[in-house]
Amino acid sequence: MKSEYTKVERSEKRTTYSLDWDTIVGLESRLLRDFLKEGSITKGRDLLMVSVGVRLGLRVIDNLSLKWEDLMGLEVGEKFIRIEKKTNKERILVMSSKLREVLDKVIKVLNPNPSHYIFSSQKGKGMKPMCVQTFNGYLKEIMKEYKIKYVGNCSSHLLRKTFVVGSIKKGFENGDHLSLVKVSRLIGHSNVSTTLRYTNFETNQMLNLYELG
Repeated sequence: MKSEYTKVERSEKRTTYSLDWDTIVGLESRLLRDFLKEGSITKGRDLLMVSVGVRLGLRVIDNLSLKWEDLMGLEVGEKFIRIEKKTNKERILVMSSKLREVLDKVIKVLNPNPSHYIFSSQKGKGMKPMCVQTFNGYLKEIMKEYKIKYVGNCSSHLLRKTFVVGSIKKGFENGDHLSLVKVSRLIGHSNVSTTLRYTNFETNQMLNLYELG
């Protein structure tokens, strides 16, 4: 019995779960506050890692391929297309008002070179994107610094999952009972069952409803 528990516990640590939407929005606000206070490249990078990650819902490899010029001139509500590296499919994205606000403030302070990568490696000096492992390392440091509690593994997938689960929940709360299907198509999943797996932690919470006392 003890070995079975250990096996489950280890499996949980390898799994990435989403954060509550209010938690991630609160983190984004604190990161923005600290960036405006310090005006450092590091704080700007941390802010955009979270803001871009949860407001576009892209895979990390697609986030890492973004250059400043890809997002600079986009108006709120404007649609733009990115080709996903994993699937080679077109993904239609929309510039949200909050992401536009964050980008404008970071650009105003840092005045980045439009042709540079947003998430660049230290040695690349803007001409080379950081690797996934580096991105994940920075994300863990952010969670530790801001005392954000998370379940399981802290990786870039946490941001994408948070976007997906948050969008589905928002749809259901607004009476849209097809939000799961819509979000699944939005992020380019070929099957709704794949999207459903993103909600693993939420499913576990729903199962607790069987114990109503």
